[in-house]
Amino acid sequence: AVKTPLQAEIDYVIRILVVVVAALGVLLGLGFAVSEVPVVEALRVGAVIVALVPQGLFFMTTVAYALGAVRVAGEGALVQAANAVESLSHVTLLCLDKTGTLTTNRIRMQGAHPAAGVTAGELCDVLGAYARSTAEPNRTVDAIGEGCPGAARPVQEAVPFSSARKWSALVFAEEPGTTYVLGAPEVLLPHVPDPGALGGMLAGWTSRGLRVVLLARSTGARARREPEDEPVLPNALEPLGAVSFREELRPDASDTLARFGELGVQLRVISGDSPDTVSALAAQVGLPQADVFVSGLDLDALDPEQLAEAVRGATVFGRMRPEQKQRLVGLFRGMGHYVAMLGDGVNDVLPLKQAQLGIAMESGTSATRNVADMVLLGDRFAALPAALREGQRIVRGMEDVIRLLLTRTLYVLGLVVATRVIGLPFPVTPKHNSILALLTVGVPILAIAAWARPGRPARRMLRAVGRFVLPASLTVAILCLAVYLYYLGHSGDLLVAQSALTTASVLCGLLLIPFVEPPTPGWVAGDELSGDWRPAALAVAMLGAYALVLAVPSLRAFFELLILRPLDYALIAGAVALWALALREIWRRRLFERLMARPA
Repeated sequence: AVKTPLQAEIDYVIRILVVVVAALGVLLGLGFAVSEVPVVEALRVGAVIVALVPQGLFFMTTVAYALGAVRVAGEGALVQAANAVESLSHVTLLCLDKTGTLTTNRIRMQGAHPAAGVTAGELCDVLGAYARSTAEPNRTVDAIGEGCPGAARPVQEAVPFSSARKWSALVFAEEPGTTYVLGAPEVLLPHVPDPGALGGMLAGWTSRGLRVVLLARSTGARARREPEDEPVLPNALEPLGAVSFREELRPDASDTLARFGELGVQLRVISGDSPDTVSALAAQVGLPQADVFVSGLDLDALDPEQLAEAVRGATVFGRMRPEQKQRLVGLFRGMGHYVAMLGDGVNDVLPLKQAQLGIAMESGTSATRNVADMVLLGDRFAALPAALREGQRIVRGMEDVIRLLLTRTLYVLGLVVATRVIGLPFPVTPKHNSILALLTVGVPILAIAAWARPGRPARRMLRAVGRFVLPASLTVAILCLAVYLYYLGHSGDLLVAQSALTTASVLCGLLLIPFVEPPTPGWVAGDELSGDWRPAALAVAMLGAYALVLAVPSLRAFFELLILRPLDYALIAGAVALWALALREIWRRRLFERLMARPA
């Protein structure tokens, strides 16, 4: 399966950290071997080093996907690929078929319009017989059967309808010399020697949003077969009449399209129907620039530059063959869009597979549903904007999770490297590391993922996350190293220094939570204002949990912590408060961005 941007960036981060941690482990191991460090102590250090790889990223991604799938299911969308909801959040362009999105799946015959020299009764008789004699009916043929009476006739030869050909044909056994052809007017009219006023009449209907098919016959000439066994239309067709159909517009189509616009998603309608019909229907539901359309009948004649220009400027694409739909989706992806394709028919399978996200209607064919990443239950097109917002919620939540996890990983890594360079005892024990991880990231990231807010995710998440992580991890590492050096030098007791370091690390880690989700403007520096007090309240609760660990002798002994003097806690708290103010100014003044900026 193709990885989403979030999955790709998490994989990249994990690979880098695995290499760094492995290199650090090898260097420490060599140092321990030379220094003859006891095996037990080496194993304790190894446990801390291994824990620096944030395995929680994979776990939290799975949790976020599961939460998203449950929430989206409540909106009427069934997730078939685990990453589908997150993938939806990155969509910048949604390609959709007309049927089932702008319109319902119900189609009603509007009228049968005979050509010159043909009576309405004759036309309706042939149409009714054609509809009832077709071995592979579709919605259009079914609508003709409902609108025209007639009896089935024995069929001598048949060409089934194909989305690529846009026509079907029958030869009745009682008329072996006559071929009846039913198909798209644009395809059939070039084979009509004298269309007369028929073309203008058909154009008038399509401009009103009506679907139109043309019935014609050929006497003597049958649909020929190419060497590849592909049927070809007879050269001389006699038009018998046209059939117009009215499709029912979805009552929620206008609101749904407007919501996509609010979410910053561009829309393209790709249909096998006439571009005039599709354009008229799209205009009726308020699709922007619905009058700018391209016909698939013209695309094959365009060179690559002309094709790219036509695709870039059009909103509606009609008379598209399946392979043309697939090619369009590929072109959109080549233009830098993150493309989702919504379809329901067999002719949509290729573009669904080409898109980064494939979405099918529940009423669609089994082939379409099988290749789709997501299925809209009950054909609820209106469920998609809600699903998109849920995807944005997942990504925004994971951005905050990554901020906390990477900050903790990098500042502990910095502490380890700094103390080894200086030649000091190892600053963190596995139990210190476990309580630090539990209180500052383990519990908080679960809550933050559940409380995440929707919003457009950053196009380059690692860069956005890096603006938070690098200043935070570096400054926390400097502060904690200073605390460790101070208490190690003044007390001479390693456990006292480690306890002071753990306390400072916990306070810094908990203060990062309201910086990740700022409840008030005063906390806005590393991220935008959320107004949600729950993460800050959770940080206070985690601080209470740490105080409880210190207060209960058995817990304190289990985590290898010592009670410090009240003055020591006051000094550490004051240092952490100054650190928080300094970090806020670093973020607000963008000092790291200025430092890392390339010279002009």
